Amino acid sequence: MENVGQLLMDRLVKNGADASHFASLLKALSKILSQDPNTDPTAANERLRYLGWQEVQVDYHTLQLALAYFELNDGKGANAFSTDDARRRAMRLREVEIIPIALNEA
Repeated sequence: MENVGQLLMDRLVKNGADASHFASLLKALSKILSQDPNTDPTAANERLRYLGWQEVQVDYHTLQLALAYFELNDGKGANAFSTDDARRRAMRLREVEIIPIALNEA
């Protein structure tokens, strides 16, 4: 988890965030992603600006790192993403079992 957290922090700092406000920014990202785990970067950036984070720009990969961080960070964000089945299915970073089928069965 520390590696994902460090990667996320490094990416956010690279995208304009102040490292001393990392916890507050994570809280804002958690709120945004808990409302819609499939949010696109444009919508996430608009919401961040609305919440007062004018200097931060997130991209798709940053949002994916944030989702992974919240999934791995028990007690701080994981419950927000598992409030119902639709949100749990929407999580793109969970393991998905793929069952191969033979071509003649299709």
